[in-house]
Amino acid sequence: MLKRFTRQKKSFLDSVFLVIDMEMTGLDPQQDSIVSAGTVMIKQGRISLASAEHHYFLPTSLMADDVSESAHIHLITDAQRETYGESLSDWLVHLSTLLKADVWVFHHAVIDMAFLKAASERLRVALPKVTVLDTLIQEKEKRSAQVLESQTQLSLNACRARYGLPTYRQHHAFSDALATAELFLAQRE
Repeated sequence: MLKRFTRQKKSFLDSVFLVIDMEMTGLDPQQDSIVSAGTVMIKQGRISLASAEHHYFLPTSLMADDVSESAHIHLITDAQRETYGESLSDWLVHLSTLLKADVWVFHHAVIDMAFLKAASERLRVALPKVTVLDTLIQEKEKRSAQVLESQTQLSLNACRARYGLPTYRQHHAFSDALATAELFLAQRE
């Protein structure tokens, strides 16, 4: 469930935020697969680049997760996954046990959390119960008085532009995680 950070007991500066972005083969968590993930932490109100991670995931026998249909979007090939990939199951364990954070932050958390839930159930990995924040929802709330003409005005780069943040290449998991972290901090000002 998405919760507002204001309900937390810790102060913003005392909290650890894990910003996560994932690239998938499509938008259906029951049919499509996670092909890469990027993470970065925010500690003491600052982005910790030393914590940054980027992962490619090996194809699995559980899913028909050929990237041929989606490679034109995220530019990840099956060859990259086979060469540099790791087990999604191992990463989920890493996410749930090693990347300790008070809050997970996403841009469009509904999709990412649906994929994490589906993958964790399929691979039998228990994810921790954490508060989840969504920069897209925060932006909608900030702009509630404005009429947004289309969903493109809620894209990561469109939201960033309203804060004077630079445009990053989209659909690269680490780049999008860093971009989301910067947006999250800008939204707090």
